[in-house]
Amino acid sequence: MSTHPTHPDTKAWHWKTTRRRMLLDRQPWLTLWEEDVVLPNGYRIEGYLLEKARAYAMVFAITTDGFVPIVQQYKHGLRQVVYDLPAGYLDNEHEDPLICAQRELLEETGLRGGEWHHLASPTVDSNRGTTRAHLFLATGVTGDGTQHLDPTEHLTVHLLPVNAVVAMARRGEINSLASVANIFMALDALHGE
Repeated sequence: MSTHPTHPDTKAWHWKTTRRRMLLDRQPWLTLWEEDVVLPNGYRIEGYLLEKARAYAMVFAITTDGFVPIVQQYKHGLRQVVYDLPAGYLDNEHEDPLICAQRELLEETGLRGGEWHHLASPTVDSNRGTTRAHLFLATGVTGDGTQHLDPTEHLTVHLLPVNAVVAMARRGEINSLASVANIFMALDALHGE
């Protein structure tokens, strides 16, 4: 086992697609393909599923008085009301994720401005596709709290101290992978790590 990452020639690791068929095309929300593939060792997988979904932007924001806006809303995939960071889908694949994050923070919480930092754009599920979550930190945001929600949104904003948000993530009360990653990456950035 190597103690340091190396950069071997990885071309030989690629899988070869022998057949590809679209199963579902609901752009921009979801496109689903089925592929038959051959691995480098000759092993075959039939019907491997790949997807393309909309990228989104999310923000861990801190107000000028030190509070973090957390949104509480119903998520139909989970069939429950959850706590999350403000987030939303990019309008299209060419939209700047920063613009999206700023728009979503304003729409969902009525907060704006401040200093913004891009933290990362991790892949949501690298086994199935290339969809990314663009994660941001914003400090010094202000506003009057007036929401500008679209007809599909119903959410409540809670302004909490940073340590309370971290505690919620540690207890699993905030449990979306992107939110948890955003929270702890923002903490690292705030502490200069």
